[in-house]
Amino acid sequence: MKLYTKVMNKDKLPKWDLESIYSSVDSEEFNSDIKKVYALSKELKEKSKDKTIPLLELIKLRDELRAVLVNVSSYSYTSFSVDTTNPSILSAYSKCEKMESEAQDADTVFLYNIAEREDEFSSPELKDYALFLAEAKECRKHMMSLEEESLANEMLQVSASSWGKLQMTVTAAIKDGDKTLTQLRGLAMSPDREVRKNAYEREIKILKDNEIALAASLNGVKGTTLMLERRKGWKDPIDRSLFASRISHKTLDALISALEDSREMFRDYLKTKAKLLGLEKLEWYDMFAPVGKKSMSYTWEEAKALVTKCYTSFSPEVGAFIKNAFDHNWIDAEAHEGKVGGAYDISFPLKGESRVMMNWEGTYDSVSTLAHELGHAYHDSVVKNYPMSQADYPMTLAETASIFGETNVFQEVLKSATKDEQLPIIEAFVSSCCQVCIDILSRYYFEKSAFEKRKDGDVSPEDFCSLMLEAQENTYGDGLGLKHPYMWAVKGHYYSYGFSFYNYPYAFGQLFALGLFASKDSVDDFPLHYKNVLSMTGRYKAEEVAAAAGCDIESKEFWMKGIKLIATYAEALKEWL
Repeated sequence: MKLYTKVMNKDKLPKWDLESIYSSVDSEEFNSDIKKVYALSKELKEKSKDKTIPLLELIKLRDELRAVLVNVSSYSYTSFSVDTTNPSILSAYSKCEKMESEAQDADTVFLYNIAEREDEFSSPELKDYALFLAEAKECRKHMMSLEEESLANEMLQVSASSWGKLQMTVTAAIKDGDKTLTQLRGLAMSPDREVRKNAYEREIKILKDNEIALAASLNGVKGTTLMLERRKGWKDPIDRSLFASRISHKTLDALISALEDSREMFRDYLKTKAKLLGLEKLEWYDMFAPVGKKSMSYTWEEAKALVTKCYTSFSPEVGAFIKNAFDHNWIDAEAHEGKVGGAYDISFPLKGESRVMMNWEGTYDSVSTLAHELGHAYHDSVVKNYPMSQADYPMTLAETASIFGETNVFQEVLKSATKDEQLPIIEAFVSSCCQVCIDILSRYYFEKSAFEKRKDGDVSPEDFCSLMLEAQENTYGDGLGLKHPYMWAVKGHYYSYGFSFYNYPYAFGQLFALGLFASKDSVDDFPLHYKNVLSMTGRYKAEEVAAAAGCDIESKEFWMKGIKLIATYAEALKEWL
């Protein structure tokens, strides 16, 4: 392994090629598929009311609609996310939101009517759709009248969806001087403490300058969520989240309890990192600072070679998939003005392809992010031949393949590293685990308290900041000095009606993946076993998928196994003190 110090802006970074999906948002094929969504939605609505039509036929029609819908929506989102100010793309994005509302309306009618045909669910031809039908039955319990559901779907496009879009647009566009918010946040990984501190202060300043708009957005989304879920008979937003995640309360309680038990270990790690950096106390802007004498930097080509090699060493089949993703320009890596922050993988079911968006920084963390998102893409490929009703997997299980990929890269890199090289690698791994366990726990605490506060009316920016600081104090504790009161403003997950508690699934995925990884040497033909586990994720509840992998996720002890593995690496860092 080579470690380099380079000027990263000289690195030629790839832009993705979307031509195989659609040529543009103005193309005939793209707009034809939008029309097809409307036509299929109308057909599904009409046929769902006819009880003489076989259920299997209706489900297949719905699967066809979902495939076209996701393909079109994914394209509009990918286009928007890398060019948020383009008027043509903005127009297409809005057009797709209306289309999605129509499709949701049709889906509501479909679910409303098929749930009344429960006596047909046991038909042999429907055995592969058992989970889908069981969930349809549960959805029906939480539906208003069809008229009210139609109104709610329409309302979401001008309420929660618009608020979410505002947050995305604002955070993508705001700048301080020559730096966007995304670029400022990227400076958190600088080896220069003054650079990190300055970037943090500039970030806080521009977020404070925009706090009224961002707080209004969050109030709009959470207010809509509370109102609709109350009307739909959900006891609490967490209940709907658990249903969507396909896990039980018992599983969540076991996971959260294990995370809470891990707090002291991670606080101790943060104190160790402070010492490694020669600091008395770690501040928020120090959390991602590189440690070690060598600056750990990668060119894009080095990262590409490393990630391909690591996946290939695990499985030649998976390695070939990763190589194909690179060779066919599935990845958009360069950070620039108008591009949203963070990273994601997104699939296009009509083409059986995925695309990965990230903001490359040239660090080991960037390499890990690349491996993470390509893990998602591989997962997509495993389920791509299933109908949509059997391919849609929940967030909890979605993170399994991605974090497995991260861990694979970590282990492979560690094997070939010298003692001095191991320090930044191990620290980067523990740092990532700290984010996925402790920062995720703080986000979970924040979202719970934000929902409670929002029940009493609009929440001020100051109160959102207070709730966030309280959550961070409850998790990071004395491991950190200065914290980040505006994390509620930068995490887009909070701003989506459909993804309440888009946080604990990351911790689930991290610890579940570590459990799977730990067992890979004790299972015959583990790559095949792993692929089979991933193939189940759209057709079974999480507890059933875990059982097939030999894991009891309703047990706190299972989750502690992953935490204990992390703890061994956190403890190992003290060797360099």
